[in-house]
Amino acid sequence: MGIGRKTIAVLAVLASASFSGSGRETEDSAIQGIAFEDVLPGGLLKTRAELAFGHLQEGYFQWDNISKVNFEAFPGDAIGRCLNALTLLSRALHQKAPANLQEILKLSPGLQNRDGYLGPILPESRANEDTLAGHNGYFCGLSEYAGWTQDATAIATLRRMSANLFVPCREAISLYRQDSEAALRVNWRLSGGDIGQLFLLLDGITRSYSLVPSPELKAAIETMIARYRALDLVKISAQTHAMLSAATGILRWHELQGRPEDLAFAKALYRQYRRLAMTQTYENFNWFNRPQWTEACAVVDSYLLAVNLWRITGEASFLEDAHLILFNGLLPGQLRNGGFGTGPCVGANGICRAKGHQEAPFCCSMRGGEGLARAIQHSYFMGHDTVVLAFYTDNLATLRLSGGICRVRETTGYPQEGTVRLEILESQVSKAVRFRFFVPSWAVPGSLQVAVNGSRVAPRNGGSFVEILLKPVAGMVVEVSFQQALEPRPALHPDEAPGATRWFRGPLLLGSTTQGAAKLWVPLLDVFDPLKGSGGEPQVFFPHGQVNPAPAPGLAVVSQPGELARQAHVFRCDTMDPLPPEIAPLFAELKFDRASAICGLLWDQPQEVRQIILQWPGNVVMPEPGAVTLQWSEAGKVRAAPPPGIIGNGRQWVYRIDQGGRAVRLANLMLSAQGPAGKPGQPAIPDVQVLSAP
Repeated sequence: MGIGRKTIAVLAVLASASFSGSGRETEDSAIQGIAFEDVLPGGLLKTRAELAFGHLQEGYFQWDNISKVNFEAFPGDAIGRCLNALTLLSRALHQKAPANLQEILKLSPGLQNRDGYLGPILPESRANEDTLAGHNGYFCGLSEYAGWTQDATAIATLRRMSANLFVPCREAISLYRQDSEAALRVNWRLSGGDIGQLFLLLDGITRSYSLVPSPELKAAIETMIARYRALDLVKISAQTHAMLSAATGILRWHELQGRPEDLAFAKALYRQYRRLAMTQTYENFNWFNRPQWTEACAVVDSYLLAVNLWRITGEASFLEDAHLILFNGLLPGQLRNGGFGTGPCVGANGICRAKGHQEAPFCCSMRGGEGLARAIQHSYFMGHDTVVLAFYTDNLATLRLSGGICRVRETTGYPQEGTVRLEILESQVSKAVRFRFFVPSWAVPGSLQVAVNGSRVAPRNGGSFVEILLKPVAGMVVEVSFQQALEPRPALHPDEAPGATRWFRGPLLLGSTTQGAAKLWVPLLDVFDPLKGSGGEPQVFFPHGQVNPAPAPGLAVVSQPGELARQAHVFRCDTMDPLPPEIAPLFAELKFDRASAICGLLWDQPQEVRQIILQWPGNVVMPEPGAVTLQWSEAGKVRAAPPPGIIGNGRQWVYRIDQGGRAVRLANLMLSAQGPAGKPGQPAIPDVQVLSAP
């Protein structure tokens, strides 16, 4: 049964009376992500998670191999990361535990020493950074599996490792990187490269504490947090992956113990990272002060930390960061095979373009699995009779409320469009429920619309969320929409690129341009989409020095057909008859039949050109890339472009025609397509953009 206009108005007034109006979740500070079992993903996140899940069952991640990966150096790391990712993806995708997950659980006890941890027995101090850091993955994986299944063996292993590996190292931790006689006696064996990775363990050990608490374990955890607080992470160039994992564990400890100083510390760590070690594409510097690469492990960490800082504090800046990290750092970092890895740090060293990542299956591919699983779980956050939609995803969900349960279907155009539709499929709920919808700062002012069953309502606007109070009824439809700004925003680190401007459409980073440069306006999410291919580099460009502070996208540097500089002539074979006299020299030189041309361009003075972009219409059949030839004449010879890169939705083709990094000087251009019989068929007619040299 539907709900009438009069009822909608009454409920909207009730919502305004109950909302704090501060933009913070003060009334629902205990909100938690929905249970994995209560949300069935669809759309983008389902596709990406399935891709990762399948990859993590391939040969590299089978026991005979994964049990040997880095085992001597970091016992438990690869095994635990694989266990963690497969457990969480199984839950998020509603799948049973795959065979390699079951084999890890069955065979990993055989690698334990007599004290219940992995690798050789350590000295009494346990002061071995690599061994302790390596066990973080094993603590995480066993904790997640035990939390899912209540498996007694996994819980017993967690208890033994906590008591026999971690608790005995409490004194050594208090002396970590100290210059004292006591520290010399402990004789810490420090990691050779990843500075500070000992504190990775705060993530796994706080997860474990939830299942096997003890006073001794509590004291050791708090000793580790205290020692971490005393370190100057920037001065020692600490690894950011370890720092972000540690901050996640410290934030979890705040929730478990209620210590306000832990919340303050976690916030400070994140803000320090954001200020000093986050790239222009919301990825990470591998170490403070050393932006040599970015790695998906830390990107996932930063996303999880930002989400949970928002969840606990209600500060919208953390939630917006989580969106930006997810859509510009985490998802674009997934490879075609479903894995994750490392790539260059965009914006760190003068001119730097984002490129595809190299897989790091021994760590990042598995850490990426947790990131995707958690993104699915973040579809809803649940509080007391409150449903919070902080992210928008396609899904089916069961919402468990004090007045009963209801099942809903969510569909969305986000992140490309600011639209979300929530349909109540069935409901047993006996009283009104608050629904909160995130409205980010990039929503165009005045564009927000909320409707119930097609009728506009006036929700309560409270900072970064709008709220309505409704009694869910089967058949009810709630729709929220807002326009997303296409706008320039400053560089994340302006001192690295003075005056640089980045262009965004909503949360999607499109790129940045220098004065006189020509750049593609393609979201990183589309360029790196593993399901669509990665046909070229996203044009993210951050040089040192002066740049155009506010370039207008698509103007001046990119010319559309009919607007080419120097009186360009454009013709298309299906629209031009008779053949314009200006085009005849083009065909004479290229020796092409006019009927073979999709389009031809000719201008009266040569242009310096690096790339040609074709945008095919969405409502007609386009040729295969291999059936299309892009040619031009140069010094009396016919030149042909290499095959294009396919970007966006598959209908954007990018031809790189620069030679040795230099633009090509050309005066004419033609595209041709051949049908199966060697004659042209009826291809789509593309729009053409000619990009001149920077």
